[in-house]
Amino acid sequence: MLLDPDLEKMAVQSRQKLVQEFADKHANLRERVRRVSVDAAREISDEMNCPLQVAMVAYLLDMDGITTRRKAVQLLTAELHRRESIGEGVPNLPGNVQEFAVDEGRWINYIYGSFTREFELKVRELANLESVLDENDLPVEKAISLMNARIKMAEAFVLPVVQAWFKDHNKGTSDDLLLFLGPPVTGWREKTIRGKLRRMKKRNQALFRKLCYVISAASDSMTMDLYTGRVDTLVEELDAEIKDLSERAVAHLILHMAPRPIGARGDRSRFVEVGTASTRGNKAEPDMTSPFDFLERDIRLARRRDGEDRDNYIKERISRVLRVLKYQGNDPISSVEQCASEVMERFKLDIINLDEEIDNLKQGFADVSPDEYDAHATILVHQFVDSHVFTGRTQS
Repeated sequence: MLLDPDLEKMAVQSRQKLVQEFADKHANLRERVRRVSVDAAREISDEMNCPLQVAMVAYLLDMDGITTRRKAVQLLTAELHRRESIGEGVPNLPGNVQEFAVDEGRWINYIYGSFTREFELKVRELANLESVLDENDLPVEKAISLMNARIKMAEAFVLPVVQAWFKDHNKGTSDDLLLFLGPPVTGWREKTIRGKLRRMKKRNQALFRKLCYVISAASDSMTMDLYTGRVDTLVEELDAEIKDLSERAVAHLILHMAPRPIGARGDRSRFVEVGTASTRGNKAEPDMTSPFDFLERDIRLARRRDGEDRDNYIKERISRVLRVLKYQGNDPISSVEQCASEVMERFKLDIINLDEEIDNLKQGFADVSPDEYDAHATILVHQFVDSHVFTGRTQS
C-alpha cells in the first residue's frame, strides 16, 4: 500500500518539475513573442478576429507544432471569455493582453506538449497492469498493485497539474478544467467529452468498487480497512456533480478518461473505457518528438479523407511542419528534401532513384522568386505525398 508520506514525496517532485518547466516556457515565450513578425501575426488576427497579442502566441504554438494556430486562438479566447464571465476580464490594453497570452500560452504549450506525451507513456504502462481485470478471480495482491499504480499516477503525476491549474485560473471549475485537459488527453472533441463525462465517472466508480470488494474480502486487518476506506472516499468524491468534483476526483477521472492503446489487454475489461489510438505495424504510435513524426501521423490521418477536404487538410499540416523546420534553421529547399526522404523511408515507398526525385523537387524552385519559396515548398511536398503515398503504392 502506498503510504501518504511516499505519495506526497512523489507529488512534491512532480510539482517542482512543473514549476521549473513553466518558468522555462514562460521565459521562452516572453522572449520569442517579441521577435514574431507583426505582419504574420496581423494576418492571423484579421482572419480569426482576435487581439494581435493573442495571434502572436498562437503563431508560436503553431510554429512549434504544439497545436494549430486556429486551435490556439480558440483556447486563448475561450479563457479570455471565461475571465470576463466571472467579472475578472483582462484589461483591453496591449501590455495586459500580451501578459495574459504568454501566461495562458505556457499552459497550452505544456498540456498539448510534454504533459500529453509523458501521460501517454504512463497510460501504456498502466494498461498492462489493468489486464488483471479480465481474471474471474482477481487475486488481492494484483488488485492492490493496480490500485497503487492508479493512485500513484493520478495523485503524484496528474493532481499537481490540476492543483496548479486551479491556482492559475481563479474561480475555475472542475468542468472548465476537464474541458481544457480532456481534448489533448483523449483526442475527443469538446462536445464528445461533455457527453461522456457522466458515464466515465460511473465507470471509474465501478472500477474502484470492484477493486475495493476484492481487497476488503481478503482480510480484516486494520491496514486493509484503511485501504478500503481510502477507496470508498474516492468513490464518494466521484458522486459529486462534474463542476463540483474535488481536485483529487478530477485527477482520477482524467486518468480514467485516457484511451488505452489498441491491443492492450486492459482494454477488454468492461470497467476500463476502450479508446482509440493510432497504430504503426504491431507497435503503438511513435512519440511525437520531431516534425516528421507529426508529418507521418497527419499523412496517415489524411488518408481517411477524400478530394478537396484531404488536400486542404494535408496542405495545412505540411505548411506547419515546414514552418517548424524553418524555425530550426532549415531553408525551404533543404526542408523539402528532408520531407521527401522521411516520407519515403517511413512509408516504404518504392522509389527507384530518390536522388533523381529530389533533384526534380529542387528544380521546382527554379522559376519561383525567393519570397514565394515558403508557399511553393508546401506545394512541392504535397505533390510528392499525393503522387507517391495517396495515389502510389506503399508497403505500410
